[in-house]
Amino acid sequence: MSSVKLISNYAIVKLPVSQLRPSEEINVARARTLAKMIAEDRRWTQPVLVEHRHFVIMDGHHRHFCAKALGLSFVPSVLLSYDDPNLHVTYWSDSAPVVADQIIQAGLSGDLMSFKTTRHRLKVTLPSCSVDLDDLR
Repeated sequence: MSSVKLISNYAIVKLPVSQLRPSEEINVARARTLAKMIAEDRRWTQPVLVEHRHFVIMDGHHRHFCAKALGLSFVPSVLLSYDDPNLHVTYWSDSAPVVADQIIQAGLSGDLMSFKTTRHRLKVTLPSCSVDLDDLR
């Protein structure tokens, strides 16, 4: 039996791109490729995971770059708390737990963590989305 639940009660909301705060650096070449794919599809299909109090990006830094590059005003997002029992945060380099305050501080200060420092995983599957890019402008 899988440890991932197939249904979740997480809502997808449209958040202003300008309100989101990155906490990690990105691979710009990868982000540009992703932006091109999103532009060609003309649809946004995966929400960004965002910490609910400070709007720090948990997962979706490359997609945040894409939203800015595509001139979007809003991005589909799921608001989460680091206290959520379904959320598991580790370092990519090992499975040691990460102190959430470090991530939040990186987002608030602008002193970003290195690319692929943290890994945010949910024990539930998020709802899918398919939003026309024109609805996010």
